[in-house]
Amino acid sequence: MSKQKLIDVYELPEVSNICNQVLREVISLSKVSLAHVTMAAGNISLWHQHSRMTEIYFILKGEGILYYGNQALQAETGLYLVLPPNTPHRLKNTGGHDLEHLVFAIPPFNLDDVKLLEDVSMEEIVPKRFNYDQPLITASDGALIRELMNVEERKSLNVALAIGFLSTKRRAIPHYHQISEEIYYILGGNGLAKVGEQTFEVKKDSVIYVPANYIHALENKSDSEELCVLCLSSPAYTEGDFLKVSRN
Repeated sequence: MSKQKLIDVYELPEVSNICNQVLREVISLSKVSLAHVTMAAGNISLWHQHSRMTEIYFILKGEGILYYGNQALQAETGLYLVLPPNTPHRLKNTGGHDLEHLVFAIPPFNLDDVKLLEDVSMEEIVPKRFNYDQPLITASDGALIRELMNVEERKSLNVALAIGFLSTKRRAIPHYHQISEEIYYILGGNGLAKVGEQTFEVKKDSVIYVPANYIHALENKSDSEELCVLCLSSPAYTEGDFLKVSRN
């Protein structure tokens, strides 16, 4: 998996997998890995679980149903779900187009920790509609963010996941973290990402890796569209690890 600072998901090689999906391994850190998955119309993953890994699903686009345990959620853009170890799950594409999603694995993905289960029908379960339950707050760098993980999940997994919004023609406050490293996934908009001495142009589906102790900041270059970013920090971000620097 790549550890470069800027990653274009669709330029990564496809990796063979038991569900015959278009899977790309994006990045692996010491505690968490990220994969991008594209499911063709009508595709459904195999019913499976993990004994050690926790997985976090985040739906990028498309329509489907995410089955887990004896429950189901409508899989649509913006849905996320934390799947603890020993939680049977599968994802079904019910739309007429590709369904794309991210999978974070904690600890990093290990094929030996995939247990296939008997293929049971879940069609009688009516999927619930997903709703965010956390409010928008202003982050230390000036962006609006919505935390996706609750306190217990952050503590047990020692990672944090949030969606950030940077308004038009706005630059976040440059800063760095001594403890946490971060993965940014651009969900919408376009702009610039400064990481250390490098500055990158970013757009939808760009991935930015920010190592610890690297000064970084995002800038929204658009005059009409928010820059929307999914951000994972590992270990979980804390206010005490936000170290502001003068703008440059």
